[in-house]
Amino acid sequence: MRDLDVSARNKMIINDARSGTEIELYYRNPTTQEEVEYQSKLYKRKGNKLILNPKVKVDLGTAILTGFREGDFGVAGKPISSDPESPNYREDWKDLLGRMASDIISTFATVVYEGARVA
Repeated sequence: MRDLDVSARNKMIINDARSGTEIELYYRNPTTQEEVEYQSKLYKRKGNKLILNPKVKVDLGTAILTGFREGDFGVAGKPISSDPESPNYREDWKDLLGRMASDIISTFATVVYEGARVA
């Protein structure tokens, strides 16, 4: 059953091929406006061709991301957290993921906005 309540703690697990681990992401439901924006900006026209705009996936995926399981990401061999109550909290976690884990964010956005499945 798909619950239509607004939630900021939906959960998705992505298999990260680079680390060989499962990454657990938390997110809020995208708004209808975000859904429309994603679909309308995902491709841009260049002459007679449609070109994929991958920045849309990273930007709108990051916008709905609310956190991740502590220890799924790290910097310099030390775990980081998206939870402000954790001693490992990094205030810039969302920006860091957008810059350094764009592959994960892009996959995440594809699943949420396009209804694709993750193995």
